[in-house]
Amino acid sequence: MKMDRNRIMLYSILCLGMMVPACSEVLPETVPDTVPGGDGGAETVEIPYTAPDADGDAIPDFSRVGYRWGDSPIPVYETAVTLAPPSDGSDATAMIQTALDGAAENSAVLLGEGVYNISGTINMTRSGVVLRGSGPGTVLKATGTSQRPLVWLGGGASRQLGNTKVRISGDYVPAGQFYLELASASPFAPGDEVVISWVPDDEWISALKMDQIPPRSDGIAVPQWTAAQYDIYWERTVVASNGRYVYLDNPVVMPLDAGYGTFWLQDYSYPNRISESGIENLSMVSEYASDEDENHSWTAVEIYAAEHCWVTDVESSFFAFGCVDMKYGAKNITVSDCVCRDPKAQTSGSRKYGFYITDGQQCLVKDCLSIGSRHGFSSSARVGGPNVFLRCEEQGGLGDCGPHQRWSTGILYDNVRTDSRLRVQDRSNMGPGHGWAGVTHVFWNCTAAGLTCQSPWVTGKNYCIGCIGAKDEGDFQGRPEGVWESHGVNVSPQSLYEQQLSNRK
Repeated sequence: MKMDRNRIMLYSILCLGMMVPACSEVLPETVPDTVPGGDGGAETVEIPYTAPDADGDAIPDFSRVGYRWGDSPIPVYETAVTLAPPSDGSDATAMIQTALDGAAENSAVLLGEGVYNISGTINMTRSGVVLRGSGPGTVLKATGTSQRPLVWLGGGASRQLGNTKVRISGDYVPAGQFYLELASASPFAPGDEVVISWVPDDEWISALKMDQIPPRSDGIAVPQWTAAQYDIYWERTVVASNGRYVYLDNPVVMPLDAGYGTFWLQDYSYPNRISESGIENLSMVSEYASDEDENHSWTAVEIYAAEHCWVTDVESSFFAFGCVDMKYGAKNITVSDCVCRDPKAQTSGSRKYGFYITDGQQCLVKDCLSIGSRHGFSSSARVGGPNVFLRCEEQGGLGDCGPHQRWSTGILYDNVRTDSRLRVQDRSNMGPGHGWAGVTHVFWNCTAAGLTCQSPWVTGKNYCIGCIGAKDEGDFQGRPEGVWESHGVNVSPQSLYEQQLSNRK
């Protein structure tokens, strides 16, 4: 999808205060004279603790996440058709599926109050369609014993890499920077969709000590990391290009260190990715036989190959995995005002994850509640940020919140509260072989029973700022400490995300 001209002009303000050298000289035709603020009327507030350090790395701008990058409200579609649950309690899967498949673009299928028994999966595979309930009294009930998502939102296929591929110049591109230097920026134009791709080498694995993960005491095999497994693709949109420089809509969220691999800028397309669809204002429950039953619906909502979509005011109960899982190809997703209640499964790996970013980018999870999860707000391996958890709360946490495994990048936990632990650390042989969970993770004014913030041996830092809770050295000691500021006392601004968003409005 090409970026429209107004958005290009809006994002041209990126150069101001974003570590862009000689920006007014490099891009004189696209950089306005005003500070970020659209019409120039907003006051930009300097945010403490976010300035570049000695390496040039800075806490990134996390404000360009969620539906339409936070620039537009979620739309309210008119109702195309209204359904009622079958009076005899029969299965409603086909009825709802037919209504969704036949709905006009930019319209909603409204479900009246009552219980809708769903024996399969409701597939939302079209752009511009909303599944809307009438409140918590509208209940989708996953029946039967199959492990499946109750609702699947998304398109098909996968990201297609293009033929334009240029190596990124320089020895070190710091975290937080919005621009890249190339031998020539001429192959790229405003509106181009691109990926920053990283091909790490064996030296990086060794520097992280991820080829030295110790064995587990229970005998479970612990595979060592290999460079071939850690390619990461960060999706971006070009907002301006000039000479040797390309300017992007979102910042670099991990230092690009040429000493540990090669970095490229490459065009891509996603022809089957859907957009502008959502799920609103209803409850979802799963049948289950016992607290550890695994033969029932796994996830309330799975999102795959979808952008600029949303899940709002949804409450899930008793699913084995959780409420919302943002999987491969999920981008610019907003999940807000949702509840994940009492997952039913064994309390072990890949279960009870609440709200999870398996492979999503530029996603925003805000004002959500997770009850009785192992990992209420978390992310998986090789996640390409930025992503944000804002004002979320975990109650009855059985494990921890934070990046869960294998190098997730660029996530902000902003005013997150948990009665368990909030951790970013080397998970070493947990999992097995989770190793370094993530980099450029920021805990901002969070509250937890325990706080762990370690920074990896190389390639970036993690931050714990203004957080309240007991400092915990983590499961494996002797790792570098993260950046701690104002431990035990909240800092101003109260919300980093909201202040960064305000600064560019």
